[in-house]
Amino acid sequence: MDKIENHDWSTIFSDISQKEVFRNDRYTEVVAHFKEPNLATAEITSIRTPGIELVQANFTTARQLVLVDPESSEKVSSSFVLSGDLESQFSLHKEPVTHWVNTHGFQYTPDFQGQHIIHNQKLQAFSFSYDNAYFKSIAQSAGVTYLDKVLDCMDRGETLLVPPGKLALLPRMAELLHAIVQCKFQGITKYLFIEAKMLELFALQMEQLNAGNNKKEDWSPADRERLKAVHDFITQSYLEPLTLTGLCYQFGLNEFKLKKGYKHFFGTTVFGHIHHLRMQTAQQLLATGQMNVSEASFHIGYNNISSFSEAFKKNFGYQPGKIRAYSTRY
Repeated sequence: MDKIENHDWSTIFSDISQKEVFRNDRYTEVVAHFKEPNLATAEITSIRTPGIELVQANFTTARQLVLVDPESSEKVSSSFVLSGDLESQFSLHKEPVTHWVNTHGFQYTPDFQGQHIIHNQKLQAFSFSYDNAYFKSIAQSAGVTYLDKVLDCMDRGETLLVPPGKLALLPRMAELLHAIVQCKFQGITKYLFIEAKMLELFALQMEQLNAGNNKKEDWSPADRERLKAVHDFITQSYLEPLTLTGLCYQFGLNEFKLKKGYKHFFGTTVFGHIHHLRMQTAQQLLATGQMNVSEASFHIGYNNISSFSEAFKKNFGYQPGKIRAYSTRY
């Protein structure tokens, strides 16, 4: 297992480059690339806005890699995982925290320190770190129960941890993260766009946390693992003809528990998730020109182009034939 202590990347990576892409009085963007044969390649993008720092991390690893936080510090942050799994071990939290694909988390800690294990796989994750004064200026007198809870923890110096794996990444959150990655704007308009998307993500996260603040659900570790296994299987096999009966039999769940658990942990239904993944695939195939409308329709399981076009427009707000015009907006 290779370990990077205090973010000293030069101890592991022989090929490192860093470039400042943009800087003015309000925004800064820095992109760093790391490469070590037979270990990993990584791209880390850092964008600073007034009050929030966005870090986007893309890793492809051949074996386990451990990142150790550089120092203990007070921190308010959100995390979002689009692909891969990440295991974190925090000094103030007894049990390891697993960051699942398509989940998000939130935390406040007066002593942020730990290490993060990237397993041999691809990882795409985002972290939003909020300046304490900025966060308090948003949260104070907001009239939102969950934000009041965070402020209380900050006043008391008590850790508040909502690990990824307990909060499903909502479809709109995934769209916003993809919009940030695919943004085609240049100069100041790019960072105004990204800042707006970050604030919308924060609003959606707080809304989800506030809505679930008073909900208590008892799920055994075995049920959690089975539901995660179903989610992972669907993420890989969504183009196959899947049924609830077949999934229940394959993963040892009854239909009621599968339906309820999927909605609870992932914020959508089984078939809602399948539909979303299929539509995202169709959009990508059309945007890149790999397939035409008829081919993409058949590829994701539609035999009727009219039905596909209607579903596509309902999902994205425009007809599939107009994909090129709309994709250039991001």
